[in-house]
Amino acid sequence: MGLIHRAIRQRGRRVVLAIDNPRYGIGLISDVIQETRDVVAGFKLGVPLIAHYGLRSLSTLVKEFPDAYFLVDLKLADIADVMAMTVEEVHRYGFNGIVAHAFIGVEGALDKLTKMCKELGLDLILQTSMTHSGSILTIDKVLPEIKSIINAVDPDGLIAAANKPEIIKDLRTSLGWKYIILSPGIMIKSVNPGEAICAGADAEIVGRLVLSAPNPKKALLDVISMQEEYLREHDESCLRP
Repeated sequence: MGLIHRAIRQRGRRVVLAIDNPRYGIGLISDVIQETRDVVAGFKLGVPLIAHYGLRSLSTLVKEFPDAYFLVDLKLADIADVMAMTVEEVHRYGFNGIVAHAFIGVEGALDKLTKMCKELGLDLILQTSMTHSGSILTIDKVLPEIKSIINAVDPDGLIAAANKPEIIKDLRTSLGWKYIILSPGIMIKSVNPGEAICAGADAEIVGRLVLSAPNPKKALLDVISMQEEYLREHDESCLRP
């Protein structure tokens, strides 16, 4: 069981804060983490942020907040050797998990990546669907194959778009509750907070709307309140363990 299970299910937290925009300085990011780490499950660091600062600089946040969960969202989609070298760097700097695309397949790719993540104690989270419309005719149409890949790889968690509740439900009902499911896209894709959780996700990912708020912690607490309200109103139709 990966660290992400403890961060979400054992702590009972249902929001992950995504930090993607490099215009937020590390000092400001540190302040936000300090203010919000007691209400979120963890922090997802995106490619633009990593490209600007680098893993070495961002690792100061890991050292500063050793009790926080940090997921490096590189969306890896490469051959095994390249991904393995990337994972070594992510582990070297103390991050807790990494995101890779599921569609790249097992042999010569995810097989070696999975083995290395397990050896290093690094969570592997597989991207199974995305929020943009173009993914409907590419990634989404091969969902049966993606589920076969998930079963073969046995990752720690999955990412499934919040604006595609039918995919979240499909993953949850066919794969059970073994895997953590994270869902991005609430509040920016006409998706209410709590909707993805109702469909079977463990936590929802929110980013710029919180980070751009005058009070990020209050914005997060508002999201959590909206989640709870949605789940109360739709209790009878929500999936549950």
